Amino acid sequence: MPVPTVTVVADFVELTLREDLGTLLGRWLRQVSCQEVQQGYEATLRVAEPKRVRYWLLDLRRRGTLTEDSTEWVLSTFLPRLTPLLGGRVYLAFLLSPAHLSSIDQENGAPLVSNADCHVRLFSDEGLAAEWLARRRAHDTNA
Repeated sequence: MPVPTVTVVADFVELTLREDLGTLLGRWLRQVSCQEVQQGYEATLRVAEPKRVRYWLLDLRRRGTLTEDSTEWVLSTFLPRLTPLLGGRVYLAFLLSPAHLSSIDQENGAPLVSNADCHVRLFSDEGLAAEWLARRRAHDTNA
């Protein structure tokens, strides 16, 4: 079994590339500033881009909520850059604390963004998030 590649970005995000699963796991380790949000996402892209990894599970439970400006940057500036750089539609499972999602959304993942370039769902269970990414990957592989 291949050994995952782990990258630590400063003291606030840890990135684990699972080439065998075609997945990148990002764990935010503490609350972050607006500058650190951008730094963390850019580092995630730098890890994903060489292998063109399009399936990301991002654990946001310790990161805290973003400012409106940071949210706008992620949705309007960062996400649109991913498809051309990674070679296809990108799937992101964001892991949140259960208090942020209804019980139905916790089971199925709440859709945040879904378009031709990017599909983002919000989860509170890491296993369900990983299963969703695996289904998307299997679907894309068989399409």
